[in-house]
Amino acid sequence: MTKFNHREIEKLLSALIGATCPIADSEIDRQINENLMVLIDVINWCLDGVYSAASYRKSPYGSQRVVGERAYAAMLEWKEWLENIENELA
Repeated sequence: MTKFNHREIEKLLSALIGATCPIADSEIDRQINENLMVLIDVINWCLDGVYSAASYRKSPYGSQRVVGERAYAAMLEWKEWLENIENELA
């Protein structure tokens, strides 16, 4: 089975989920809100996967540790990014 690369996945998700930024039209923004809820669910699923992978960061097996450390490092980057965004939006 051929896997999609990240650009193909982004394009597919964009087509499947749709727009997520409101445009100040009540009817359209209702649909956009539903799209946003789907996007949040997908992100939560992705974050769960990264968290699961990060649990291997202290594995005695090198290949598992590499995966776990990569996942954990991504989580730390997201934490910093979210803190910056929180300060920006406050």
